[in-house]
Amino acid sequence: GRTTRAVINELFDFGRPARVQLAVLVDRGGRQLPIEAAFSAARVTLSAEQSLRMARGDDGRFSFEVK
Repeated sequence: GRTTRAVINELFDFGRPARVQLAVLVDRGGRQLPIEAAFSAARVTLSAEQSLRMARGDDGRFSFEVK
């Protein structure tokens, strides 16, 4: 949310966009700001202590690990 908000602030430096749509690979929930992705490949619920890490296996495939 905070990173997305910073990006939105930068967009406004170039003018007022008609619409901003956010796309993410994984929506983790746990919003600190009222910013939500319009498009996501997956949604997971994590506790405040957990984080999500993307890893690439030896075969080149990507996966997500909960830490």
